[in-house]
Amino acid sequence: MPDTASRWEPDPVLRALLFTDFDGLSAEPDDVIADALDGGYVERTQGLVTLLGDENADPAGRFLACCALASWADPIGYAAVVEAAAAPDELTWRGQTYDRFHSQDDTFAHLAEAVGRSRDMVDERGTAAERLEAARALIRIADRVRLDRRADDLLYPEIVSACRADLSAAVDRGIARLAAGAPLGFDLGVQLALFINALAESRPAWAADARQRLAAARPGDRALRELAESGGSSLRLM
Repeated sequence: MPDTASRWEPDPVLRALLFTDFDGLSAEPDDVIADALDGGYVERTQGLVTLLGDENADPAGRFLACCALASWADPIGYAAVVEAAAAPDELTWRGQTYDRFHSQDDTFAHLAEAVGRSRDMVDERGTAAERLEAARALIRIADRVRLDRRADDLLYPEIVSACRADLSAAVDRGIARLAAGAPLGFDLGVQLALFINALAESRPAWAADARQRLAAARPGDRALRELAESGGSSLRLM
């Protein structure tokens, strides 16, 4: 889970839901969310749904609630991801988490991770279609928000197969933004490279062209390394 400000403390409700394990001991949200996959999510879900829907609640708490619910393949969690992606710049709980190395907002990176890794729960919950729509919503804004390498969590075969057009459109928009020199504040190139590589098998001609276009847009060393590893070392030299 994300880092929060050093002085931030969860309120009693959030502490009980995501900072207390199933033995009643203090724990981190990551551990609580993972442990709940064995069935404990049932007793924590309603409290998190209430917290997520409370516009007066702590934004950090609402964000963590969304991550937990999406991780558990909950339809309300997935719906919240879709809603967040529909207006990312207006999201009240955006900016509650920052990458510790680059101090960049990674709200949507954590949502991508939650949606992608909920794969093992969708059969139990009957929410495969809702997961797909949440993934699609995030893919559609991947040229605008930071996903970084957590973009890879959206690239399971079933998502790639259903979202080919959305992935390629996001790449095309992202390359155009890079080529125009638009200020971004995050490494767009690396997540575009991951999308291109994911489509290489099903759309080889498009992927080869997209690699060349992305490399020409000077996407940064990390993206060039990603492209070179999958598409040929000559791309490093452009």
